[in-house]
Amino acid sequence: MKIYLLHLLVILALTFGVSAPVVADGGDRAFKLEGAWVAKVVPPYLGQWSYVVSSDPSGKRASGHGSVDVGFSANFVCGLNGFPTEFEISDSESPILVSMVMTGPDTVSYNSIWYGLKDLGPMSPISNAITLIGTVTGELAVVAPGIMQGTHYFAIYYPTADTNGDGFPDEGKTPACVFQLSTVDTRLPMPE
Repeated sequence: MKIYLLHLLVILALTFGVSAPVVADGGDRAFKLEGAWVAKVVPPYLGQWSYVVSSDPSGKRASGHGSVDVGFSANFVCGLNGFPTEFEISDSESPILVSMVMTGPDTVSYNSIWYGLKDLGPMSPISNAITLIGTVTGELAVVAPGIMQGTHYFAIYYPTADTNGDGFPDEGKTPACVFQLSTVDTRLPMPE
């Protein structure tokens, strides 16, 4: 009888204790770092990016991949924020890469990186050159089911900030420009 009760308790604990994480987005299920999202920049700036997040089994850590849908000129936004930069004009942007971690039941911190790219033309042995390195750190807060508000801290570097060639600005390098944006991020609903 004791073994039966022990097995029953283990099954109940696995069913209810392990699979019932903290509810963060006000519904009947817990918020997990996952899904497809669209981030709209809050005025006075304009902009939009979209991203897909895939979490580890806990739903508390995730990696993502995205794209800039409506971008801005780095020289323009840097100038607005008091940084007289002279980045070479980009023809396109690389995908956005992002790492995320939940810092509370309804808060997320993240790091991301992307690159401004210039097309080198059909005669070049490589297709693109990097014109700038953009990094962003920030926080997201769940404010309703499928809705987050974000605060994003941008740092934009000249490509020469990566002297060791690992794709990231070297430690201690000063960004050419820094600024902050806010977004409202909306999750793409799942079909019913």
